[in-house]
Amino acid sequence: MNTIDQVTPQSAGALTFSSDGVLFVGDSKLGAVFAFETDRSQAPASLDPFLFESIDEKIAAALDVTAKSLVMNGMAVHPVTREPYLSVGVRNGDRLEPAVVSVSLAGEVRPFDLSSSNVTVHQLSDVPDEGKTFKSRAGTFPMPPASYFDEKARTPLRSMTIVDLKFHAGEVFVAGVSNQEFSSTLRRIPYPFTGDASETQVEIYHLAHGMYETRAPIRAMQFATIDGEDTLIAAYACSPLVTIPVAELKHGATVRGKTIGDMGNGQPISMVAYREGDEEKLFITNLSRGPVVVPLSGIRSAGGFTPENRPTQGPMLDQSPFMPAGPVGKQVLFVGSSLRADLFSDRFFVSLTRYADTGDLTLETLMVAPLPGRLDKIWVEMDFPGVESPHKVTA
Repeated sequence: MNTIDQVTPQSAGALTFSSDGVLFVGDSKLGAVFAFETDRSQAPASLDPFLFESIDEKIAAALDVTAKSLVMNGMAVHPVTREPYLSVGVRNGDRLEPAVVSVSLAGEVRPFDLSSSNVTVHQLSDVPDEGKTFKSRAGTFPMPPASYFDEKARTPLRSMTIVDLKFHAGEVFVAGVSNQEFSSTLRRIPYPFTGDASETQVEIYHLAHGMYETRAPIRAMQFATIDGEDTLIAAYACSPLVTIPVAELKHGATVRGKTIGDMGNGQPISMVAYREGDEEKLFITNLSRGPVVVPLSGIRSAGGFTPENRPTQGPMLDQSPFMPAGPVGKQVLFVGSSLRADLFSDRFFVSLTRYADTGDLTLETLMVAPLPGRLDKIWVEMDFPGVESPHKVTA
């Protein structure tokens, strides 16, 4: 494990910031984490909500490409300027070229210089071999056609070297896969980069699947103090919720996370920690379902699931009466699909949202409470003349 001479990223995926504004960019293709110095000008005088429609077209214009060529990969909010940064892939033939942009609080999109000399790089060890791919699940389901499953199977395993990044207590935590058969890996990299790092293989009991799993990686993660211990909270695909004491994440160790619940089939993509009044909560977005809000009080009091206390020996898909299971919170009103989310202020999330009615991709702030939803997108009793709404929330 070491730092490497200056190079530019070959891909731009997961993003995270240190508390003082260092931007970390996950590069799965190279198998490296880049740490860029950013503008640390003064914090804005106010954090007013915003709504920037057709943000993909604005990003494409700033990069001088087409909106259809963009693949949205990651998002993080700068801790000082509060500006969202987004990572994208730009289709160029059979390649995806990396790019990162920042969006000002007035909606101006600015390309971020990935060739900057003000960068340090940490090379990950044990990254998957370049030619290794997934298996095809053709024939598992009647749809889509087998050719779609075969195309999916041609995806390089290396594309999951870095799935999520979080900066915590002076370290960059990297969730992803390695080239080991026990491939689900959690890496810890001290910052500033010194060449030191640790790798832990993570095993979980997947409640819906009814089996222990060692290959699929953490999809989204956060940190909290649980029973006095610094604890990693992780969401996996399909979608178990797991806790792991950070102290157990030691180099060379194999740890088994505590499965506290299962949110149901789906693909978690963002986990945002926030407070509502005196209560700590998590806002978890999912590519396949609406967001859920999970109070940390439920996680702190949760028991773990094992094969011995699984609610049923039968299937536990979404329509099972035993799903969701455990303290997985409540699904909340959210119109559209949040592709990425982060915390903007104590009152607002920022979400990259795709809307079903228009297909528009919007970068917007949404209230953390009482509802992170666009009321202009739904029609209810209070929209009719002569009806007074019992709820009014002001900026």
